[in-house]
Amino acid sequence: MDDKPDDAELERDVSREDIVAAFRTAMVSHFRSHIPGTNINEVTLLASDYLNHFHELVMLLEAVASDPDEFAEDLSGWEPITYEEHFTSSGFRDKNLAIAAYRRAPQDIRRAFDQAVARLHAEAGTLVESVEVELVNGDRASLTQLCFDGSMRLRDLIQAANAIAVGEAGEAPAENTDDAPGGQEAIDALFNKG
Repeated sequence: MDDKPDDAELERDVSREDIVAAFRTAMVSHFRSHIPGTNINEVTLLASDYLNHFHELVMLLEAVASDPDEFAEDLSGWEPITYEEHFTSSGFRDKNLAIAAYRRAPQDIRRAFDQAVARLHAEAGTLVESVEVELVNGDRASLTQLCFDGSMRLRDLIQAANAIAVGEAGEAPAENTDDAPGGQEAIDALFNKG
């Protein structure tokens, strides 16, 4: 008995792939038709509002640098959250659309965005831990420098993630994306496809 698929079976597989591709295209078109008037990008299907979570950390770092006693506890309480967690708990008017669109975002764009967010989470976690150690050490000058340097690194990473979310990845700082699989060239190529 031959285990090779016959022509009819191959045709069914091709038809299934065509149906899946057509369905995905229809779903993306559906989401794009609901996006005008929202803060969700029509091309990427991502909402850069998620990055406010990281802007909050930058503000906390600046606050800790100026008044450690007042803001140390707030900084220690900051925790990374996912895109979907952010919108689920937010007051964002179109939060359900933002979550659904994110799930249907073009795979290459979403992968690049998720990698940028992973770099943000890693940097944020390391930074919060380092600041907590410096708070215990009590060296105000070192703490201020750490907060300043850390907030600058976070701003660069936020800018890179934002560039992906709004479809301008070619403007992202190359130094923050080169260590990711594919690097900046892959992100540039993603948005420069003809």
